[in-house]
Amino acid sequence: MTRIASSQVRMVPFRLPPERLSARLQAFNQRREIIWFGLQGSFDKEGDAVVRFQAMDAGVLGGGGVEAINGGVVAAGFDAVCVLAALAQFDVDVILTLSLHVQFLRLAKASPGLEFRAQVSKSARQFCFVQAQLIDSSDAQAWPLASAVATLSPR
Repeated sequence: MTRIASSQVRMVPFRLPPERLSARLQAFNQRREIIWFGLQGSFDKEGDAVVRFQAMDAGVLGGGGVEAINGGVVAAGFDAVCVLAALAQFDVDVILTLSLHVQFLRLAKASPGLEFRAQVSKSARQFCFVQAQLIDSSDAQAWPLASAVATLSPR
């Protein structure tokens, strides 16, 4: 998201120290739903939570004869990356997604460069707001394929 976010937008830096971020990331990547969807999370040095496809099973593709990611899988990827971004803010094991709004902008064709990127735009004691985008990092233009906003809360 950092590559394509407006320079006017200020995002909230990770609140947890590096050792806690590492522990949260390890636990996130071991979650059953993350493994089932073939996803892998990371934190980058620019302050983004990033989720990429490590494996792309035929089950993540939509119908209609095009090799595009199913819309439900896109929504699940956004939920995952938004939760990961919130995990960098709160020292808890469970994050609740209170709302998730996805906007599909372009066809998300299956590609090894697909990545969900998210940043926290506002964080308080009991909630945070997250903005996210799905991009194909192998595309030189890196136009967003979809975008999302979410409200999350520690449990």
